[in-house]
Amino acid sequence: MSRASKGRGSIFRAAAWLLAACLSPGPAGADASGPWRNAPETFELANGVRCIYQQDAASPTTAVGLVIGGGRAAVPAGLDGLAAVSTRLLLEIPDERKVQDLMAQATRLSFLCLEDCSVVLVECLTENLEAALKVAAKIILDPLVSGLRVDRARELMLANGRAEEDDAVKAGRQAAFRAFFGPGGYGTSLYGTKSSLESLDRKTVLSFIHRYLVRSNVFFCVQSDLGRDAVRGRLESAFKSFPGGDAAGLPLQDPALPPDRGIVLERDAKQTYIGRAFALPRTCLGDMAKGILLETLLGQGPGSRLWPLRSEERLAYGVDAELTWMRSGGVLIARLETGRDKGARAAEALDRTLAGLREAGLADEEFEAAKAVTRVCFLRDTEAKTPRLRRLALFGALGLGPEAAADLLEAVRTTTREEFQAFVRQALDPAKALRISVGPARAAGPQE
Repeated sequence: MSRASKGRGSIFRAAAWLLAACLSPGPAGADASGPWRNAPETFELANGVRCIYQQDAASPTTAVGLVIGGGRAAVPAGLDGLAAVSTRLLLEIPDERKVQDLMAQATRLSFLCLEDCSVVLVECLTENLEAALKVAAKIILDPLVSGLRVDRARELMLANGRAEEDDAVKAGRQAAFRAFFGPGGYGTSLYGTKSSLESLDRKTVLSFIHRYLVRSNVFFCVQSDLGRDAVRGRLESAFKSFPGGDAAGLPLQDPALPPDRGIVLERDAKQTYIGRAFALPRTCLGDMAKGILLETLLGQGPGSRLWPLRSEERLAYGVDAELTWMRSGGVLIARLETGRDKGARAAEALDRTLAGLREAGLADEEFEAAKAVTRVCFLRDTEAKTPRLRRLALFGALGLGPEAAADLLEAVRTTTREEFQAFVRQALDPAKALRISVGPARAAGPQE
């Protein structure tokens, strides 16, 4: 092993130990086989809707998510933003008095629109849960979808879309998904475009809501200090029924490599974003474990493989790796942000770093450190109730059970270096990479 590789592994191990020392490995009394004190469990409400519930007594607060299957995967080509607009309209509070009541109770209503699901989120003090759920149920099950409200939602999405377009990281991510998946489904813009939003009217939005907001296509996720029976009672009281109907049954949308793998988004900016995007398989939890190990090893903080491009070579002021899982697979993006005059050199350095990991592999020490950091990052990112709810909602949307968190961490622990290196050689194949540049110059690097 070269001196540089030894130094990199040593730094990575130090980062792992520092993280492990500074961050709690989990709540006191947590089962060694699982990440949290109380394992998530599943039960069915009287209305037939499934609920993934976990008790967390750390604070007297509750987070409830109504997870609706579909998300961006359900959006047809040309109707970008439909899932976000439709989910946003499920939060239209009917009168000002209820708005004031929710504010006085410190209750927050919000939404997420992910690749395979949308989530309507209710966060409140547990003492106000019953009142908050009654308001939420009224507006979700009987949404106020008028032409005026649709227009207002479209204006909001258009503003959000402009902000996303101005963010090089978000613009690069969107470009990668569109290249892999085309103009429909995962490839659509979350907030839509000016032309697509103009196509969304009341009839289109209502049709989308009626198709996906049905009993067979939703489930709840709950994080609360309340016991299971108390949570069940409040949910059953507020959500007595959901519309019937069959689940949407969306087909899997597999990524496809486009003929032109070089993506250049020209921007009049002082910075340049350089990214390399790869499609990853998801046939089992083992693939997911290897994927998050690769994400960690590449770009999760000091000691990662990309970090020297910032700390030593001074070619970037930001480096990162981002992995998104969907029903059909995953997309991994390794990226950096640099000055406009360093784009070409930074692109070469990024390719060199990825090639080094793929071809030379890694030592046992670095691999074990990556496992430690992966576990610590998972625990850190799911320490609070709402982020943990989001993770469990994602697992549910991917067809995984409430035990998936423990099983995923166990798969990380038991993955061997040889298995991981075989995965990396396939995953980081340069002939299958999208080369993305966002900035003032064409800095994506030469094509193979």
